[in-house]
Amino acid sequence: MDKMIRSSKEPNYNWIFDLVDGLKGFTILKNFDGEVIYINKVLLRLLGFNHDDIGGNYDFFFKNFFLNEAKKVNENIYDITLNSRYGFTLRFKMVDNFLNSDDGRKLCIISTLNFVKSELDTMRDVNAYLDLLYNRFKLVDMVDTGILLMDKRRRIEYINKAACQLMCLDYKKAYRKDAGKVLKSLDEKINFDEIVSNKIVVYNIKDSGRFLSMEVADTYDDNFLCIIVKDVTEKLKFGEIIERSEKFNLMGSLAVSLIHEIKNSITSIKGFLQLMQLKDKANASFFDTIISESDRIIDLVMSYLGVVRNSPDEGIDLNELIEKYMILIEAEAKHRQIEIIKKLRKVPMVKIDNNQLKQVLLNVFQNSFQAIGTGGKIWITTRFNSYTNKVIIKIADNGGGIDRETLKKVMVPLFTTKKDGTGLGLSISKNILNKYGGDLKIFSKKGTGTIVNIYLELKN
Repeated sequence: MDKMIRSSKEPNYNWIFDLVDGLKGFTILKNFDGEVIYINKVLLRLLGFNHDDIGGNYDFFFKNFFLNEAKKVNENIYDITLNSRYGFTLRFKMVDNFLNSDDGRKLCIISTLNFVKSELDTMRDVNAYLDLLYNRFKLVDMVDTGILLMDKRRRIEYINKAACQLMCLDYKKAYRKDAGKVLKSLDEKINFDEIVSNKIVVYNIKDSGRFLSMEVADTYDDNFLCIIVKDVTEKLKFGEIIERSEKFNLMGSLAVSLIHEIKNSITSIKGFLQLMQLKDKANASFFDTIISESDRIIDLVMSYLGVVRNSPDEGIDLNELIEKYMILIEAEAKHRQIEIIKKLRKVPMVKIDNNQLKQVLLNVFQNSFQAIGTGGKIWITTRFNSYTNKVIIKIADNGGGIDRETLKKVMVPLFTTKKDGTGLGLSISKNILNKYGGDLKIFSKKGTGTIVNIYLELKN
């Protein structure tokens, strides 16, 4: 290493880098293998870059990005053409010489670049314009919107820092590469022609949960195409929240109106039954049963009202409730030739209304019944998770499962894939559980069955 510089990180030669950075002329340093180890800031600025953009990779950038053409004139003189970041090329006469130390040792090769005469005449007129371009490009690098600039062959001629960050791109791997292939590497769904023809397209990048919009912008130059990239994830999520909120509000209004009318009708029927019971003593037991069922219907609709209006908390013995309620569920299962397997572990008391939890269980089991059809199995287990301090009811079936796109929407109010479905069962169930500090989550894959986890808050 005492005879040549191998890397721009070599600390003994930092003074040389500082020296050439202070020169007004365009200068390149190379080691004796011909590798570019440094480009001074004046030349980098002319080409539209700075040292931070290069990140120490001077040889890579010079040979892959900057160098357009090189022709050897004699032993140490070359005619070269360099590409600028601004879309045009510049011609230079490059002269190589050895840079020697005070004691005559050869340290490295220093290349000085001068515009050829025709270029020199032109550059005298556009130096101010280059400064303006440089400042504008630095400003573009500061914005949080991604910008890609392509030539007619769809090669990326410019890509700002925001675009690199949004799309997780390495500048070196994207610059001067085919834009269609670069975008395709982000996600197979991205279609360059679709972006160009539709002007604006939104993509979900490789199931990352991030959504990027890609839009063609006017450049007022037929030689270039510009694509604007924005992260619209939060915007879409906010829109989804608003839409969901509106659906819940609509559902709440409909539920209150419907429950009110049902309650009034059942109360009237119950009143007439009680009058008939007074006149017909012989069938008193039948009337008792009918009135009892009327009361149960009123309790049921009032429990729905509790979805919209807060109900008082009530601690319950979960396993006891499941054992009693499963008598009704198992009757339906037997009719469908479905086997129900229970594994109820000892769990603490939970905080939820008795009737509303029954409604949640009914909704989940009805979905399992419909998914299986006949002849399948349903497993129900309970356990306590001491880490989350929640009691979990797990209901699993071996039905047909749910595809990925449908799974994303099953909790959305009024969404249903069933011909006679309302799209309210799961959204109501989740709302009930959320009200008591619990939750409902669904795990499924097409063809492998479904698991529903019901999370319940402890009574204390």
